[in-house]
Amino acid sequence: MPMIFAHRGVRKDFPENTMPAFRAALTMGLEGIELDVQRTADGRLVICHDENLKRLTGNDLLLKDLTWEQLSALNAGFYFPGAPVERIPSLEEFFNWFAQTPLTVNIEIKNSVFPFSLIESEILDAIDHYHLRKRVIISSFNLQSVVEMKHLAPDIDCAYLFKRWPHRALRWALAYGLDSLHPHYLNLLAPGFVAQCREQGVKIRAWTVNHPVFMRTAGKKNIDVIMTDDPARALLIRDQK
Repeated sequence: MPMIFAHRGVRKDFPENTMPAFRAALTMGLEGIELDVQRTADGRLVICHDENLKRLTGNDLLLKDLTWEQLSALNAGFYFPGAPVERIPSLEEFFNWFAQTPLTVNIEIKNSVFPFSLIESEILDAIDHYHLRKRVIISSFNLQSVVEMKHLAPDIDCAYLFKRWPHRALRWALAYGLDSLHPHYLNLLAPGFVAQCREQGVKIRAWTVNHPVFMRTAGKKNIDVIMTDDPARALLIRDQK
């Protein structure tokens, strides 16, 4: 059965991409966490999915335009009913905690809407500061960004993240020497896709696998990881298997 990664942490029970959501993944006994990294106006690497903070914080602001101090004043739990005030964490804060756990982390570089020049090397510096290359996966919808990280760190697992055209994604992964593909879960149904990845030695980690039918499909196809918003259900299905 696939390993289970909490998508943006255990976001069903806690505000997404916050430290409580990440800690819950460890408590639940999951194998990994998926999170998103952007950069503030003054150069701090931070963990947040949305480029515009309206949904999360109630403030119609772009993260890239804010300093770390300005961002820290916002409530990342604004959108989550009943949640206490939570701050958007820095990547450094996360690594301080993560380094003491057995977990794996998938870092999605959020640089498709707004490109962050040289963010790959900055993330790599943070990874190396904590000696975490063996426990980090890098992914992005921005193929150029993933290829750049693979060039900088050939020993880090790098994955192209995509929503459609799985066979084209596989051709790109092979052409650029990528280790893995992160398809939207519906691509698991594409004829021959999973088998061809297996033949080529390309790992598959699917997102966002929330429905029991697709959790079981992922298990039958023996993909490497499912990233899910409902890890409790995924654990139950895996235990039943």
